[in-house]
Amino acid sequence: MCAINYAISQRLVNKTDDILRQEIEAINNRIEQLYLDQNIGSLVSLYAEELTFFPEYKPAIFETKNLSGFFTDWFNTGDIKAYKKKIYAVEIYDRYLLEIGTFKFNYASLRKPQGEYNGNYMILWKRNIGGDLRIVSETFGADKNIDPRDVPYADVQVPQGNFVVNYSVSKQLQSEIEEFDAVVLEAVAEGDGDARAKGFTEDAILMGNSDTIRVGMEVIRLKMLKTYTPGTSYIVKHSYNRIYDLGDYVFINGHYKGGWGDSTNGGRFEGNMSNFMKRGKNGKLLMHRQTGNRESLEVFKQ
Repeated sequence: MCAINYAISQRLVNKTDDILRQEIEAINNRIEQLYLDQNIGSLVSLYAEELTFFPEYKPAIFETKNLSGFFTDWFNTGDIKAYKKKIYAVEIYDRYLLEIGTFKFNYASLRKPQGEYNGNYMILWKRNIGGDLRIVSETFGADKNIDPRDVPYADVQVPQGNFVVNYSVSKQLQSEIEEFDAVVLEAVAEGDGDARAKGFTEDAILMGNSDTIRVGMEVIRLKMLKTYTPGTSYIVKHSYNRIYDLGDYVFINGHYKGGWGDSTNGGRFEGNMSNFMKRGKNGKLLMHRQTGNRESLEVFKQ
């Protein structure tokens, strides 16, 4: 098995970035057509058996059976008129590929005869023993504030699954992740945008909730300083479903839940996140690529 894995890794390393991008673009062209054709079986076959699928404003999906049900109900309640993905970056990490990009949907649903749904996505692909790529994680969300009723699958009822731990990593890595997380949550609770920004690499890519793609520390820091201020305090809790230890890199699928203010002047929120972390020069983990979406948002008003 080790010899096979090494051979696959070597094939990946020897491929140029352009060739890998072309490979993903060809798959994306196929995916776009499968959506238009409503070919659920072929769509689901592109996902690994153990997957994490984070649709916006819906509970997470962790099994291909439930994913098939999601697509079935979606296509039964509406039509995809046009679907286009545009790759921003494809990065290789041994047997894994990280794909980042934007998407555009034109759709018709029971409540919206002419709807548009545009945003960002991040996909983690894994190459199997046969050399084929399969999606192990997919997260996507709108690039601006939208109502939950404006996603094209709004009428689909997704069962609330249990966000259970489904990974096995070393105690050291677990401790490192928890240590990083504690610093992030403290910065959020204290409204410290500067401390929040320092958790990213200099060349990080951030695709936050209802936002465009932000690249680089300078741009991300401005976003964090605007979002987290001493007068705005959020209490947030994180939990993790899957963790992939890639040596100098770590990919994490997680869930966040929290709120701000009180019952008359505040709110609460819940959602999902995919974090791709990188070890800095001192060996400590930093956020390198991050995206997320909302599952729910409630604002309290007097």
